[in-house]
Amino acid sequence: MNTQRKFHITCADSRVCTTVTPLAAEDGIDLYRIAVKLPCKMTPPSVTIMWEEDMVDHIHGYTPLWGMFDLHQSFGAPSLRSSFHFGAPMIATMGARYTNRFTVALSDPITPLSLRFWVNDLPQEYQVAYSVTLFDGACDDIDSYEVLMRIDGRPQMYYDAIGDVYPWWKSLGWEIPQPPAAAEDPLYSSWYNFHQTPRQDKLLADLKIAAELGFKTVILDDGWQFPGPSTGGYNMCGDWQMSPDKFPDFKQFCDEVHALGMKLMVWFAVPFLGEQSPLYEQYKDRLLCRDYGAGILDVRYPEIRAYILSNYKRFLVDYDIDGFKLDFIDAFQPRPETPAYDPAVMDCETPVDGVRKLLSEIEEQLSAIKPDLLYEYRQNYVGPAINRFGNMLRVGDCAYDSLINRGGIVTMRLYGYPVAIHADMLFWASGESLELCARQLLNIFFGVPQISVILADSTEEQKALLRAYLSYWTENRDLILHGKLRADYPEYRYARVSAQQDDRIIVVHYTDLTYTYDGRTCDIHHSGVTDGLIFENPTDRELTAEISVYFGAKHLETVQIPANSIVRLPVPVTGMVRIL
Repeated sequence: MNTQRKFHITCADSRVCTTVTPLAAEDGIDLYRIAVKLPCKMTPPSVTIMWEEDMVDHIHGYTPLWGMFDLHQSFGAPSLRSSFHFGAPMIATMGARYTNRFTVALSDPITPLSLRFWVNDLPQEYQVAYSVTLFDGACDDIDSYEVLMRIDGRPQMYYDAIGDVYPWWKSLGWEIPQPPAAAEDPLYSSWYNFHQTPRQDKLLADLKIAAELGFKTVILDDGWQFPGPSTGGYNMCGDWQMSPDKFPDFKQFCDEVHALGMKLMVWFAVPFLGEQSPLYEQYKDRLLCRDYGAGILDVRYPEIRAYILSNYKRFLVDYDIDGFKLDFIDAFQPRPETPAYDPAVMDCETPVDGVRKLLSEIEEQLSAIKPDLLYEYRQNYVGPAINRFGNMLRVGDCAYDSLINRGGIVTMRLYGYPVAIHADMLFWASGESLELCARQLLNIFFGVPQISVILADSTEEQKALLRAYLSYWTENRDLILHGKLRADYPEYRYARVSAQQDDRIIVVHYTDLTYTYDGRTCDIHHSGVTDGLIFENPTDRELTAEISVYFGAKHLETVQIPANSIVRLPVPVTGMVRIL
């Protein structure tokens, strides 16, 4: 136990008593119990626990929402919020050679709280500071509260320290179920390519191409629920009726998708009731607030949850769909105008309680109709409590930005959750070069691929590239998704990432780096700036290198690498070398 660590506790209400008690220390991990005692049952005021550490060997930080963050002074330090449906209660810092400095995690992924880290320069005592603020949002009335805080100061790689947090959460009851196998299948989305104007005939024609290329699932995204062109808003959400001008026979569409061997998921904006919806007048007094041109439904009312659930049941029974993209769950947030809790008509005190109950009811009642349903969640709702209800977790919207896509995938992979981590949908024009298409594909390599490209408009070369990529990725899926993930150079959005399993490794270099052979069979994908990959063979034996493009589909040449040598292999940008 770090006996030098001192906790400073602040609360605006002097009647609130907060203690931090050491519980255990083992191999560099310190465990504390934070206990809060209030004078009566009441809405808890925020309580902040702050402590300092030596200002030595801190170079970067990590949060489960942003991934890497730069170090800030106190006046610019970002605050990581965590609640049931936003963020996760964990923050980490690292030092030289990417070793863990301190990984801080709380045992409660439901209560609103926030974590901060900053360079504590004002006292001029060469310190950095960490803090946890409890009750940083709407909470139930309580008279006492306890939470465990785990501070891991072991000098191991940062990704190992982060990966050890979920097993701790799991030991405390926050276990996430294994996803259905289909959650890891390559997926086609109608979002970026159609936006809010999907059409049955055009989409089905594209899905026939997608199925032939190797896609196994499709998400019908936003726009199906209202007639006419894209509005960019959500003022017609809520009654969730299929628009006949876009899908004149949706049951036939579903059947034809299934006949292609594909599963079908449908998008729903869970909280929204559009101001132009026929149901707006009926439910306008059952809203948390208004936003996005719509009302945010108040799920503290059982009748509101029943209505939301009835729509999903209808789609399952009437159309036999295979899953749901449940969007904007993080929008269930109280505002100043949110009505007060009324026990006469509400069965949940806070919106967080209502969301938890809604997702539990969705899982329980829909799985009784159709087991192994697919549920796609989005990057903001990443805590271990909410992810027991979702089995696919996608990077937040980043159309055409492959660097953000790569960073989001790796950031979420580091959690170690047993959910399928998905890329945001790739998006490119038919005039895009094969090199840039391949770069996008390499940047989502360590997540489940999603694309949102009109394939009918794509060139034959682009389609051939996709086919080769999906063939290679699917063949190696178990290693890519379930092998030991190593993410190097995090300050450069993880410039080298690898997945390792037994005596085989697959590596992607996202810049011009040297690869040092370690004795394992390896595939090295080169996504640097210049042609040629520098390879070091420190062994006493000659190696064989097979160089190819299009993810192994087109062999270029075979090269011998002398023992105890450093060579520049003729691997083109986005090419691959396999070392045998």
